Amino acid sequence: MKEILLATSAEQLGGALAQLDRDVPERHAGRRNQHAERYCIAHLLATIPVSRLSFPLALAHADKPDFVLSMPSGSIGIEHTEAVPENVARAQFLRDKGSGPDVFFTPHATPGEPRKTAAELREEIEADEPGDGWVGDSAEREWAAAITHYVQGKIPKATAPGFARHPENWLMVYDNWPLPHISFRKAAEFLHPLLKDINAFAVFDAVFILDDSQICELRDSPIIYSLTR
Repeated sequence: MKEILLATSAEQLGGALAQLDRDVPERHAGRRNQHAERYCIAHLLATIPVSRLSFPLALAHADKPDFVLSMPSGSIGIEHTEAVPENVARAQFLRDKGSGPDVFFTPHATPGEPRKTAAELREEIEADEPGDGWVGDSAEREWAAAITHYVQGKIPKATAPGFARHPENWLMVYDNWPLPHISFRKAAEFLHPLLKDINAFAVFDAVFILDDSQICELRDSPIIYSLTR
């Protein structure tokens, strides 16, 4: 493990988090998993109530799980994943390199869909078809199903030999699922029972979903926080 942060007080934690590199480059500009991981952990620790933490604390980057938060009250293992369709991520890479229009319709995606060829992606980018759109609460329900897919994908890893379990275990999900504007609260209400159905809370004490403006914490019931930058 590599220690990346040490704080003896809430004030010192705020200063240390401000010094962490939170930049997430564009996909064509050398973006790596660790960029998203640091973005998420920095915003998570800056946003959750400080009463949830105890000092002194140390944050270390590890592998299984991705982070370990050590405190007098006990350690927390924090795993990270990104909710983004592979085809959409690859299409964005091509767009960033100059393919297609600068403004485009939000693409539809399905969790676990087959990988498309670069030629297929370029054809779709150039066509820029609007698709069927979303009606009623279909966007919130799609979001809940997508996040469930990525949480479920982490359960085997978090229960496999070699994955270090801690007194408390969290999962951070970086939300980059392509959708129009959704009601985060309504979507979280759809998500919570889906996570219960897959026994996610038997593996993770809390699941946090982060986008660029909000964090949703799920354990007993959904809690929505405005992202602290």
